[in-house]
Amino acid sequence: MSQNSSPPPHPNGLSAQAVSLHVGDRALLDGVSLTVGPGEVVGLLGPNGSGKSTLLRILARLSDPTAGSVTLDGEPIARVDRAATARRIGYLPQSARSDWPISVRETVMLGRTPFLSPLSRIAEADHAAVAKALAVTDTTYLADRAVTTLSGGERMRAMLARVLAGAPELLLLDEPVTGLDPRHQLEAMLLLDRLAGDGRGTLVVLHDLTLAARFCHRVYVLHEGRVVAEGTPDAALDPETIATAFEVEARRIGEGEDALIVPWTVRTRGNGPSGGLDATRR
Repeated sequence: MSQNSSPPPHPNGLSAQAVSLHVGDRALLDGVSLTVGPGEVVGLLGPNGSGKSTLLRILARLSDPTAGSVTLDGEPIARVDRAATARRIGYLPQSARSDWPISVRETVMLGRTPFLSPLSRIAEADHAAVAKALAVTDTTYLADRAVTTLSGGERMRAMLARVLAGAPELLLLDEPVTGLDPRHQLEAMLLLDRLAGDGRGTLVVLHDLTLAARFCHRVYVLHEGRVVAEGTPDAALDPETIATAFEVEARRIGEGEDALIVPWTVRTRGNGPSGGLDATRR
C-alpha cells in the first residue's frame, strides 16, 4: 500500500498540510496532506463518508480546519484575497443544483461573477467565456432551457459549465460524472485531460476506479478521514488498498491507462459477509 508522505506545499498550486477537522469527539479528517499543481488531474477516491467532500470544502475556503493549513502557490490561503481565490479556484459541489427558474445561459453566466464589480456590466468577454463553457460541456443546445427543467445529468453538466466559465486555474470537482451517462462521463474526463494539457490543475472526486486509472496522473485514497494511499493509479489502487478502503475484492485487467478495475466481490467482515450478502453472488 502506498502511504501518504506529507508532500511539501506545491510552489505553483494548492496544498493541504496535515489538515484535520473534528466535530466533537469525531474526526472527519485526520492529518490529511495532498497537493495539486498545474497541468495535472488528481483523483480523490474513497468510500462514502471518508471525508472527501469535507476536504474539498476546506480547500475551497468554505469551511476551516481544526488543525493544519492550506496554501495557494506556497502562501497561506487565508492571506489571499477572497475575490482572487474565487477567480483562481473553481469549485463544483456534490449534487450541485440551482432552484432558480433561470436559463442555463444565465446560470453559466454566474460563473463570471468573480470578474464583475457591483457596477460593471457584462462584457463581450463574459459572453464569449459562457459560450465556450457551454460548448465544451455539450450544453449549448440547453442554453435557453430553465435549469430547473433539466435532468440530473444535464444539470450537472450545466453546473460544470458555470465553473468553467470563470476559467479558473485550479478546479475542485466533487463527483462531476455521477449521474452522467457513459458518453458524457467519458467526455467530462476527456475535457479534464485537455484542460490539464493547457496547464489547468484539477482535484476530482471519483468513484469509478477505471476512470481514475485512465485519466488521473495521481490519486489519493481516503479512508475514515485519513489518506491510506497516494501515488500513480497503478501504485495506489493496489488490491490491498481497494480491499481496505472499499471493502471489496476487485479484478484488474491490464496496466496503466489501459487498466480495467472492476469491483467483483464484497469483502467479508469478521465471520460473515459484509451487509449479510453472499460475497461471491453474481
